[in-house]
Amino acid sequence: GERGGLLAAAVFLLTPLVIALGVAATLDPVFSLFLTLSMVWFYYAVQARKAVRMGYLFLFGLAAGAAFLTKGFLAFALPGLSIFVWLAWNRRWKEMLTLPWIPLIGVLLVSLPWAVMIHLEQPEYWNYFIYDEHIKRFLEKEQHPEPFWFFIPVLFLGLGWMLFLVPSAVKGFARKQLNDDFVRYLICWFALPFLFLSLSSGKLATYILPCFAPLAVLFAMGLCRSVVERRDGKPLNALLYGLAGLLAVVAVTMSMIQLSGVRWALFPAGEGWKWWLFCPAGLLLAMALVFSARERENPWRKLLFFFAGLCPLLFVMHFALPELVLMRKTACPLLERVKARISPETKLMSFRYPFQDVNWVFKTDDVYMYRAPGEISWGMERDPEMKKRRLLDIPAVNELIRQMRGKGGVLLVLPTKIYREDRKLLPEPEWVETNSGHRKGYSAVKF
Repeated sequence: GERGGLLAAAVFLLTPLVIALGVAATLDPVFSLFLTLSMVWFYYAVQARKAVRMGYLFLFGLAAGAAFLTKGFLAFALPGLSIFVWLAWNRRWKEMLTLPWIPLIGVLLVSLPWAVMIHLEQPEYWNYFIYDEHIKRFLEKEQHPEPFWFFIPVLFLGLGWMLFLVPSAVKGFARKQLNDDFVRYLICWFALPFLFLSLSSGKLATYILPCFAPLAVLFAMGLCRSVVERRDGKPLNALLYGLAGLLAVVAVTMSMIQLSGVRWALFPAGEGWKWWLFCPAGLLLAMALVFSARERENPWRKLLFFFAGLCPLLFVMHFALPELVLMRKTACPLLERVKARISPETKLMSFRYPFQDVNWVFKTDDVYMYRAPGEISWGMERDPEMKKRRLLDIPAVNELIRQMRGKGGVLLVLPTKIYREDRKLLPEPEWVETNSGHRKGYSAVKF
């Protein structure tokens, strides 16, 4: 029903990992969007007939092609594995052979122009793209190595407060519902990508974002049956009271820490207004949880109190996060601050991160790489002359600084931790600006 759909959307949009990545400049939300579209359109296709089915299959292919352009062959591996197991589970063997051809047209229409242009420009790119970025990353513990169970705690942390809904959602399912075609599809859509990504050697917490859409629908189905249809709200009520009590403990503890003035407080001096914003937002959530637990007449209102109570807290988070959290993620505010002190003649240099920030803020690709090439290593390997000119070790950096004295100088941007390790090997700077006193921030060093 429509309310069940709105409930699924609320679960998805108010899940902590979805919120965090939805406002971050990474490829994972875009990839998840196209992957979700492809899985939805495929399910519509197999439920439709003749021309309508062909149209949905074509849309499925377009979405899969867009996902491929976003993040490579995972766009085919994740939905392909889910769909294959679902078809096998339902013994739809013939469709394994007949369904892929129309989507293939959509995939080629979207991705073939890019593939042809890449091949004409750099035919050897395919070896890097297929082997290094896919096979090697999956099999070898070279980039972001993590154990098999890594995504299990990520899943729990990513669900956050939604974990309090798990008992009620699980109670809404009976064994016979495993025979339901749509439930099986959702299980395959969630479980197979989660298992596949867990088997990969390289892992980042953001990778499992595509698993949260089917999980939100499963949550909504379970809650509709247990809380709305059966009106079995006792387990949920106990957990809601527990969450309200936990919020009170957190609020009191945070207030004591902040008012004590300790150095390791989450909000340092000058950011007190932020935690004062969190306090009323947390109070509103606690009140909403109590109202939700006390609601007996209308089960939809019970759920509405829970989700509406989260909104003020999540709204505050957008502009009241501690600066320390933001400074660890980006150097852009620091670079905007020092930009006026940099002349057009100044040579720009960056560590392998945050070189993207330097390019973005200064609107240039004329940036030297300090010590390591990072994500542009493949491009440098293709052009030895550029690598020799742009990738500088510490002696070469010192020589460039010597050459640029009186001619605009050199701006070096790097993590504060790296600068503290290397500063004795570098000349005395004109000035140093940091975005945080913490070693995990960034420094802009002008020579």
